[in-house]
Amino acid sequence: MNEWLELLLGVLLACIGGGLTGFAIWKFWEYLMPVILGVVGIIVLLVGAIFLMIGVSDIKSKREEMAEEAEGGSGQ
Repeated sequence: MNEWLELLLGVLLACIGGGLTGFAIWKFWEYLMPVILGVVGIIVLLVGAIFLMIGVSDIKSKREEMAEEAEGGSGQ
């Protein structure tokens, strides 16, 4: 096939696919928006939980380090 014809066909198919997707999103917007908001909420919740676990782990390791220093310092 001619490379220009392949390029033109690719652009044409991309435009048609984008148009159909845009139409589908526009048509089902009232059904799509709650899903998007729910996904964003879940992602924020999961990221918050990850930061919470990292913070608890850091505090625990700091407390263990301080306990080891206290034991080592009193023995000298």
